Amino acid sequence: MKRDLFATVKTEGALLPAELLVRLAAEDRTLPGLAPEHYHLAKNERLNEAVTRAWNRLRGAWTSFKPDLERLSEDDPGTGLTRDRWLNILFQELAFGRLTPARELSIEGKSYPISHMFQDRVPI
Repeated sequence: MKRDLFATVKTEGALLPAELLVRLAAEDRTLPGLAPEHYHLAKNERLNEAVTRAWNRLRGAWTSFKPDLERLSEDDPGTGLTRDRWLNILFQELAFGRLTPARELSIEGKSYPISHMFQDRVPI
């Protein structure tokens, strides 16, 4: 198995092993998790078409958001603009839906900055 197939991807550790990337590139149909129903798509809906639709939507959202972000003054963090024009759309495409805004999470006296909670239990 050729491990240096990807010039722009370098894997470290075991979270995303090179062997998995090689199998994905080879369209190995024995890999679990590649069927349309695993992504709640119709059986005849192609996974790559769903990915392309999501990618195109996100590219369009980013393209329209970025100039507005660049026009903000230096003292404006752009939190509302980012949430409304980028994060909400991104979260929708990732199937999170509308997330609850959050500021921080404290665990054992240590604070962690977060922006949202999923189902009021999972920090994002």
